[in-house]
Amino acid sequence: MKTFAEAKKGWEKLRNKRDAKYDKYVSDEIKKRKLAKHPVNATDDIKMRMKPNKPAFKFPSPTGSMMIHVYLRKMAPPASKDTMAYNYQLEDK
Repeated sequence: MKTFAEAKKGWEKLRNKRDAKYDKYVSDEIKKRKLAKHPVNATDDIKMRMKPNKPAFKFPSPTGSMMIHVYLRKMAPPASKDTMAYNYQLEDK
C-alpha cells in the first residue's frame, strides 16, 4: 500500500505532464493565429489573469470539455518584437 507522500508525488507527476501538454497546445495555437513567433509561458504572472484584463482569445481544449482563455502581453525591451508572454486559464463548458 502506498503512503500519502508517495501518492502525492504520483499526482504531481501527472499534473506536471498535463500542464506541459496544455502549455504546448496553447503555444501552438498562438503560433497558428500568428500572434507571436516566440510565445513564452508566464504562468507565474497571476496579475495577467486578474479582473480588468480580458483574454486575447478563447478556444476549446483538445477533448472539447473545457474552454481555454489565453492572455497575452508584450515582453520587456531586450526581447524581440515577435516575443509575447502568455498565460491561460481553463474553464468548464
